[in-house]
Amino acid sequence: MMAREPLQCPFCKETLEPPAEVKLRFETIEGGRCTCGAVYVYDRTGRKLGEAFASALLRAYDEDYDKAFSAPEGDYEETVIRYYQRLGKFIEGEGGRLDRSPKFYFLKRKKV
Repeated sequence: MMAREPLQCPFCKETLEPPAEVKLRFETIEGGRCTCGAVYVYDRTGRKLGEAFASALLRAYDEDYDKAFSAPEGDYEETVIRYYQRLGKFIEGEGGRLDRSPKFYFLKRKKV
C-alpha cells in the first residue's frame, strides 16, 4: 500500500501507522490502534466489512466476546474509510455495493 496521503483517525485526525498484523485469540488480522482509543481493521479486499466489524468490536472490547457482542449500538462509534490506490487518497464512507476498494473499518468505544 503506497498512500500519497497519510491514514488519519476519523475521530481525532491523528496520523496513524500503516496496518500491522495483529493476533487475536482465534484469528490474525491487519489493523492498528489510535492513541484516542479507536481501533481499526484493514480489509484488503473491500468485501468483508462484516468480518472487519466483528474483529474491530472484539479488539475494542479486549477480546471479551460477551461484552463485545452484547454491547448496545450506542456504546461505540464506527466508520469506514476507503482507500483509492490510483489516487492515493482516503475517502470516508463504504462506497457502493460494487465498490471493491480496500477499506479501513474504524470503531471507538464511547465509554471505557
